[in-house]
Amino acid sequence: MKNGISLVILSILSFIQINAQSLYRVSLDEKTAQSSLIVEGKVIDQSCYWNSAHTLIYTTNKIEIFKIFKGAVQSATVDIITEGGSVDGQAMQVSDLLSLSVNQVGMFFLNPARNDLQERSSAEKTWEVYSSAQGFIKYDLHNGTASAPFARYKNISREFYGELKARTGQNFENRKPSFSADSRQHQEAKIAAPVITSFSPTTVHAGATLDPVNNVLTINGSGFGTPSGTAAVLFDDADDGSGGTPYQVPYNSPLIISWTDTQIQLQVPTNAGTGALQVQDASGTLATAPTNLEVLYSILSVTYSISGTVYVRESNLMDFNGTGGYDVVYSTSTAGSGVDINASTAKQTFQRALTTWQEVAGFHVTEAGTTTNQAISNDGINTIMFDNTNTGSSPLPAGVLAVCYSFYGVCPSNPSVNQVQKTGFDIVIRNNAVSSGSTSFNTGPCPPNSVDFNLVDLESVILHELGHAISLGHVNDDLQGALIVGQVNPAKLMNWATTNSVRRISPDYSALAGALYAIQQQGNTYGTCGASAEMTPLSTISEAKDECPASFPLTPTPYNTSVNFDLVHATSNKYTDPAYNQVRCDGKGTAITNNAYYAFRTNPAGGILSLTVSGYSTTPAAIASCTQIYSGVPVSGVRLAIYQASSCPSAGSYPAPVACTTFNGNGTLPDITGLSANTNYLLYVDGIENTKASFSIRFGGSILPVKFQRFSGKVFTDYNQLDWQVETAAGFTEIVLEKSSDGVNYAALYSSFLHGDPSSSGGYNDYHPLSGKNFYRLAAIHQDGHREYSNVVLLERNNQEFSAAVYPNPAGTFIKVQIRTTKSGTYIFELYNNFGQLIKSQHRTVAGTSQEVQIPVANIAAGSYLVRIVDSQRQTIKNIPVIISGQQ
Repeated sequence: MKNGISLVILSILSFIQINAQSLYRVSLDEKTAQSSLIVEGKVIDQSCYWNSAHTLIYTTNKIEIFKIFKGAVQSATVDIITEGGSVDGQAMQVSDLLSLSVNQVGMFFLNPARNDLQERSSAEKTWEVYSSAQGFIKYDLHNGTASAPFARYKNISREFYGELKARTGQNFENRKPSFSADSRQHQEAKIAAPVITSFSPTTVHAGATLDPVNNVLTINGSGFGTPSGTAAVLFDDADDGSGGTPYQVPYNSPLIISWTDTQIQLQVPTNAGTGALQVQDASGTLATAPTNLEVLYSILSVTYSISGTVYVRESNLMDFNGTGGYDVVYSTSTAGSGVDINASTAKQTFQRALTTWQEVAGFHVTEAGTTTNQAISNDGINTIMFDNTNTGSSPLPAGVLAVCYSFYGVCPSNPSVNQVQKTGFDIVIRNNAVSSGSTSFNTGPCPPNSVDFNLVDLESVILHELGHAISLGHVNDDLQGALIVGQVNPAKLMNWATTNSVRRISPDYSALAGALYAIQQQGNTYGTCGASAEMTPLSTISEAKDECPASFPLTPTPYNTSVNFDLVHATSNKYTDPAYNQVRCDGKGTAITNNAYYAFRTNPAGGILSLTVSGYSTTPAAIASCTQIYSGVPVSGVRLAIYQASSCPSAGSYPAPVACTTFNGNGTLPDITGLSANTNYLLYVDGIENTKASFSIRFGGSILPVKFQRFSGKVFTDYNQLDWQVETAAGFTEIVLEKSSDGVNYAALYSSFLHGDPSSSGGYNDYHPLSGKNFYRLAAIHQDGHREYSNVVLLERNNQEFSAAVYPNPAGTFIKVQIRTTKSGTYIFELYNNFGQLIKSQHRTVAGTSQEVQIPVANIAAGSYLVRIVDSQRQTIKNIPVIISGQQ
């Protein structure tokens, strides 16, 4: 089915030369030369059937022939076989391959189908489309244009016919002269010409039929007419990129909920992509909405018929292995020109992609060993294999890199209630020995640009195909930038095509949001067949700084602040990120794949910002050693940009960065100068070539304030103890301890000069504490005079009626006794030696305040002594040991 990606390849044929670039596609020359029959026609009927082995579902598409451009056929119709379809509640979809719809008109490039693909009940010769989706040029009869993946024709008869006739060397046989593919259906002036005035919601989740809030689209306007004839709603088709032939939802589709002359309600189909939204009335007149419809993500849906009723339902992930999800096995068989994937580097590539989905979205898939199975089927064995001749299907078409076969079932007992189960999936990777065409993969872990920019990154392809296994459909969001190596921003992960030389091995916001929706348990009803429970999501890992922060700091970021970054689990978000050409300071493009943010603020003085990287590691580790082979094109590491911003800029409208650099290991980055004082900035990091790295960045330099790591205090009997640890920025010269009785007016108590060491610890004992509250703070003084303050420490001494402290200790000429008391009176101060002999005695009257008493000790021998304080009743109040040095 055409619900998967046409992972056809865009190839960069020039290196740093914009004018010589080319897209690698299945060219019209190749399609013409490789096809034995080329016909223009219309799909008039379809039927689905199982193959003879009852392993694969196919669709026979009956085509009414209008013109023959190559080859010959006698009948008025031809039958074309496409893979996928629905039979009796069982369904199969195949990513990357063509599916058709009734009433589609276009040009078909055909070859005879393999005999074993033909419907058993049919005796007609059947055909296959060469290069699958690229081999059907789909017409837009209203505009007289045509399109296919990588092909756009502005005029069918004058441009497309002419190119085709030039390649076949002959004119066409006109089987239906009355039909003109170039006859535009002009809008005639009429009273009720359709007009779209509005639609809601403006952003939808395509295919998510169980999420009506985000899936049901209401289109308001006038002149929509009656739902009959050619009436339909048209969407930009996500399966071939923006601006191609629209995807139509006819008025009688089960997706249409209601249709009146002024309003249409419908469920948005899986195939809808971001782009134009149109309504076509019964006569073929079109109305286009004034703005584009935005499709955030797409969920694969399944169309099936039971008892004559057609249903369209989103697929649901289930617990089919009994442990929460699905098992996958690796095919080891080399029969039929197969490849032992278990012995190939492609296995590690697949494992990296699988781990990504497991860790960021919770996709519950377990590796369950190997198999020799090569047949694609809904057999409960989810096989990962290279293309081979024993798959039971045709080789992969030219231009297709890999496909995901998805199998579905629904319990038929109550189809109006029972939901669709995804019963399994197989993934087949291109094998040049078997598959049509030729494409070379880069299996990694280093990106293609470290080997050859013409290679296609296999990990990106597999991550995409696993997205289909998760039940993600396509979105329209193509690559950005001129195709210059190292300057291309890859398309979104679930865009229909990938590009040579680029890699996207982390889900973007669109893919992640869709995956999280698909994987979450919904508690739906499924009936009594199939699995009994929905998939149990695995625990996920996310980068907390994956998005631009909701708030920016109001105070300067402390010096030596260390910030951890996890780009292994980061994503990108086009709805919030800078544009691809707003990250480098030279304005050149770059990939935006897995980024994170941190907002910081400078101090009042300005100066230099110094950033130091530590703990740098990559996943896998070999990424750090990837070799740069093209000048100016780094292949691993992290790109860093700094923007001046007081809040998150609008997506794609960031200011020019004020600083840019790259790094791929630990160390101090070049100093950043020119940042303004008292200003907010936004730091942005992104993995170069989607490097998955984790690391810490420490902020330093004079542009940032001091970081007071610790400032605390304790109350002791005779003093207050203060203790601190400070990380100082360049330019700070002194730490001052300040004291206050009211928490408002402070005076310096102690100072310590800094000597270039960024880390400073200290302490101070205040032997003169105040009765009651004592407020302390630290002041860091910059050489330009500005100060930065620490937190305030409050120490209270309210419960002490009498306290005393002796200093200096040891003492020389005098012993000074500092008294603090709330009780006035006469006290005796006595000095005793080690033998308990009284040496000196003084009587002093002490008021209820702080007071100092001096005891002369100049002529006393050196040694240990005891100061005893007694009150007037000879009660001992305090004993304080003291050392007398005996120095004069």
